[in-house]
Amino acid sequence: MKQKTLRVFEVDDFDKLKNIISSKLPLIKNHFFMLKEKNEKIESLLKEYNLNYFIINGEGFTFFKEKKEEKIKVIEKEKLIIQPSKSEIYDKIIRSGVEIESDKNLVFLKRINEGAKIISSGNIEIFDENAGLVICNGDYMIIRKNRGIVIFNGEEIGEIDKLTFISEKIKKVLE
Repeated sequence: MKQKTLRVFEVDDFDKLKNIISSKLPLIKNHFFMLKEKNEKIESLLKEYNLNYFIINGEGFTFFKEKKEEKIKVIEKEKLIIQPSKSEIYDKIIRSGVEIESDKNLVFLKRINEGAKIISSGNIEIFDENAGLVICNGDYMIIRKNRGIVIFNGEEIGEIDKLTFISEKIKKVLE
């Protein structure tokens, strides 16, 4: 059993919700949205972005979560496809205000400052301290020290003090 922190936004204004979703979707996709009453317009928007929500009624609440389709990848044994590297290496401090959004694997050799924002659908490796916002949707992540916000495949990682390998199945300290 794992303990989770539940984050809930109370929603009653469609336009405000639409603005928040358009500007902060990676940050809010793991939060819950609470409706005091049924609202077809808001529910439709939340379903469109596959966001968790529930409606409070006199008897308790009703919870909605759309299921994602699982896709099966078929790999032919006889074919070997060689592609150019999909990695970027940053050997400089990532300063506040810098935003990096990529589908490549990212390697950071220096510190990521507070106020920096890194988003990648590839793997991320951070070999110094992170104080910024890092969102990784790859297969794994390596991080030495985390004081910022790190979201790995939709789950917030928390503080880290030693070089740690994180994947969907394991979280292992390497030092």
